[in-house]
Amino acid sequence: MRVILCAAFITLAVRGVAIHDRVSILASEAPDSEIEQVRLIGEQADEIIVLASDGVERTVPRSRIAKDAGGRDMIERGLITAFRHTDKTYVVLALLIFAPVTPLQGWRLWLMLKAQDIRIPLWECIKISFCGNFLNYVFMIGSTSGDVFKAYRVASHTPTHKTEAVTTILLDRAAGLVGLLLVMSVSGLLLSGNPIVRRIGWVAVLACVGLLVGLVVASSNWFSRLLPERFLSRLPASGQLKRVYQAIHRLGQHKMIVLGALAMAVVLQWFAVGGFVTCARALQMDFSDGKVWDYFAYIATGHVVAAIPITAQGLGTMELTYKTLFLGTHGTLSQLLCLAIWVRLLQLAWSLPGAAVMFVGGWRKKADAAIPQPDTSPDVLP
Repeated sequence: MRVILCAAFITLAVRGVAIHDRVSILASEAPDSEIEQVRLIGEQADEIIVLASDGVERTVPRSRIAKDAGGRDMIERGLITAFRHTDKTYVVLALLIFAPVTPLQGWRLWLMLKAQDIRIPLWECIKISFCGNFLNYVFMIGSTSGDVFKAYRVASHTPTHKTEAVTTILLDRAAGLVGLLLVMSVSGLLLSGNPIVRRIGWVAVLACVGLLVGLVVASSNWFSRLLPERFLSRLPASGQLKRVYQAIHRLGQHKMIVLGALAMAVVLQWFAVGGFVTCARALQMDFSDGKVWDYFAYIATGHVVAAIPITAQGLGTMELTYKTLFLGTHGTLSQLLCLAIWVRLLQLAWSLPGAAVMFVGGWRKKADAAIPQPDTSPDVLP
């Protein structure tokens, strides 16, 4: 089903895109004559070279190029041209802006593990984050493979808190989602005057409030007293479910750690989305009239949609979101599809250090691994 959905979303996203440059020309010099769309081969001062529908190259005067409502020549740059004309200076700048993201992810993970009394060195958490990001792109099944690896490596560091370690990985992902929603909220409500972006900002605020209220309620003592133990006891793997709930409750009791993790999530998401916006700048998309904050909100929205586990790595869903939000106001279809490519390449480039850690064995040596001990964590609700 995921493969079928992935193919369907990609088809919807790329439908209508031009691989090569296209131009709309008039059949004659009369302004109301029939318009034909043909492939653009080359351009000169007063003439253009096109590949006609009969497969023959012809030279056409520029006066026969059709005009749009704004009086501009109806020339559509293709995907190849958009990618080839990317400003490499901005691409390098995007790489530099994105650089702190994974170390901050590791720092956030270290902080949240601390709330579960799982002591792992900060540098180890950073290496685990690099490896997890790398595996996400190797297996192309979304973030599942990376999260499984991170959960396995973190759990291997503790003989008695393995369930809590796995739960923390999931809570860490939730913190990252809240950080992304906060970027959308700030961009939409405080920085952009675009009414569409403002609506996105309000939706993001409501989602953030819902997630944070859920955490506060789940970690409160009164909710712990109201939650009947018999209810969890009747479910499959009741002992593990109780410990998962205990881990959520324990995290909520460390309010400063929660605030620190959320602040770190917001900072790293600003770096990440800032790098992606710089890629849009490299593609010469439209940044006029204060549209820069629209890019922050729209790109963050694309990543929230891509996080929904429908397709592998959000293939198709992110591109379709870009097409819905950007097309016609911020760039051409070729530009926004190239933006999606550069966004993925940027993430892939900064996941490659994880490959070195994986193959060199950058985590603990086997001789230093903890000796497994019986699990003595309590199986009752606090």
